Amino acid sequence: MRQKGSITVFLSLILVCVSALIFALLESARTAGVRYYLQTAADAAMDSLYSNFHKELWENYRLILYEGVDEQTVEKDYMRYVKDYIDNSNIYRLDDPKAEVMDLRRITDDSAFWFEKELTEYMKYNLVDFSGSVESFEEAKKDVEQANIIRNITVAYGGHTKEAVRVEKSLMRITESLNNISSAKSELEAYIAAQDEEGCRTSLMTIESEADSLSDKLKVYEEAADNFEESLSNTESELKEEWEKLTSENKELFEEGSGDYRNYSTKDKERRTEVITKVEAAKENSQNMAERYELIDSIAELDADEDADEIEDKWGILELSCNDIRTPVIDSAYGIADESREESLESIMDLLSGDIISLVLPSDRYLSLGSVDKASFPSSLTNNISAKEGDPVDNLLLNEYSARFFADFSDNADKEFAYELEYIYAGFDTDKENLSATLTDILALRTGLNYIHILSDSEKMEQVNNLAINIAGTAGFVELSVLISFLILSVWSLAESVADIKALLNKEKVAFFKTEEDWRLGLDSLMNSPKSVLDNMDKKESGLDYESYTKYLLLMIDSNLRDYRMMDMIQNNISGKEADFKMESMIYASRIKVYAKSYRVFSSLSIGGGELISLSPSYKLYTEAIGAY
Repeated sequence: MRQKGSITVFLSLILVCVSALIFALLESARTAGVRYYLQTAADAAMDSLYSNFHKELWENYRLILYEGVDEQTVEKDYMRYVKDYIDNSNIYRLDDPKAEVMDLRRITDDSAFWFEKELTEYMKYNLVDFSGSVESFEEAKKDVEQANIIRNITVAYGGHTKEAVRVEKSLMRITESLNNISSAKSELEAYIAAQDEEGCRTSLMTIESEADSLSDKLKVYEEAADNFEESLSNTESELKEEWEKLTSENKELFEEGSGDYRNYSTKDKERRTEVITKVEAAKENSQNMAERYELIDSIAELDADEDADEIEDKWGILELSCNDIRTPVIDSAYGIADESREESLESIMDLLSGDIISLVLPSDRYLSLGSVDKASFPSSLTNNISAKEGDPVDNLLLNEYSARFFADFSDNADKEFAYELEYIYAGFDTDKENLSATLTDILALRTGLNYIHILSDSEKMEQVNNLAINIAGTAGFVELSVLISFLILSVWSLAESVADIKALLNKEKVAFFKTEEDWRLGLDSLMNSPKSVLDNMDKKESGLDYESYTKYLLLMIDSNLRDYRMMDMIQNNISGKEADFKMESMIYASRIKVYAKSYRVFSSLSIGGGELISLSPSYKLYTEAIGAY
């Protein structure tokens, strides 16, 4: 009996151990299954969550994004899908599910990286007629940079021409006074010979007045000369880096002419010494005038019959005194021959430099007065924006996207804020400011390109040089005609550019690099009637349209600014229909951790299993799921 009992006990212990082992293995397999089920539930719920993309964003802008708003909303939405799997877990029983957002990637995050990623992927697979390349991007960017540099140079040196003209005009005013003194002295000598008291007095007053005016006129000349020298030095310093960026061909076009500005300044310094000496000498003529007037008064008081000898003596004294009046002449070259035509150039420049919109707005179009409040726009999230060098091809694609999906002036869109592409470029909060900034910069681009065309066209340069020589004349510095030619070039290229902008806004095309056939304005007609010639232009059919020029401008701005401003416009348009819509609420990707509780099944079924291995009846699980578009 003792032996049979011990076998029974031994077999019982074996049964308990085998049972525990079998059910432990089954529990282990089930636990692995629960973990796999939870992972499957988490991934499937994430897929379901990201199937809820914003309909308006897709239909209007081809963006697939989930409107998650914040972490709490994402967790709540996510749990709705997880709960279905938890409620139907059956053998993989799960309870008390919780979700915690570990990371969110909003479309406005990471310097608009995710925004660019979505758009470039869409454009690459859906833009069959796009032929951009790194080379085309770099070439286009270089062309725009060169045109802008040339425009800056021409504007600066054209301004110096006007300063040089002021120097010459101030010298002409000084010379007029010196000539008036000389003429008045000749008249004085005649009046003395004729013993004409009133004539003498008038001539002396003229000499005195002109001599007194020379101080102010000399001051005007010196200030004009100093201003020219100072501003020229500043320009040479400020444009030094830009000058070095010019291509060798473009640099060659400017080197000779720009050097004449420095030559003019050097010669004027030499001329100034003579001018000051001659003016100081002429100013001395105002001395001793009181004695001369007294002589004339004393002659008038004498009786012609009784005091004839004394009168004769006094006239002799007056003649000797007046012989001391000096009539210096400036021997250095100075002045311009045709002030009226030079002033016409400046007035045309002033006309063309006015409000660009009033100059070019088509007569059948009204200016949009729309405005936006930028306070809640993505671009106001400055902490998220950092400058970066974007991929060239991606930049071309995104510029193409912006032109296709956002309205510009030429679209004549029926919107409260109508100039969206211009906003993307300029970033102001009113349509007027955005249009003005865009047109101003297209004008600058076209001015540089038109300037290059004139310099490269021998026939046009002959017209420019002939007009410059006619205005400068032969009496002044040789360099002055070259300086005036710079002003003529500036005026002509600017006028042509204004004509180009008018054409673009009328939905015409303008060639990027012009030929003779593409040119619109003649120099003679421009000088004679600038307003009329701008209003009556021939229509050109070849070239680029307004939208294309705006895309050229977009090449020059930071890609992050462009991206965030695109998001601004998307938000502005959709929020008109959905008041609470914000791009900041749009989610591109997320990482969520899911927690749940499960129960032990097989280990509790084994004989004494729970007590044997000291396991609690439930345990916690967690897993992570990542979702992205």
